[in-house]
Amino acid sequence: MKTYLAVLKKDTDIRQLEKELKKNNVRLSAHYKTIGVVKLESEKPVSDKDFKQYFLSVEEDKEI
Repeated sequence: MKTYLAVLKKDTDIRQLEKELKKNNVRLSAHYKTIGVVKLESEKPVSDKDFKQYFLSVEEDKEI
């Protein structure tokens, strides 16, 4: 399973986002409210293009 970090757009409805993620088999594993970032887990690649209305950018978390 891959981990992704996504920067949320301002005023994103987190409950609506969770519903959309669930439909696409993506798990929201953490929400960092102060900095407006969420941590996602998914078997398939996640792109900001898939969730344009919610994310400014999405990056795969590269563990060293």
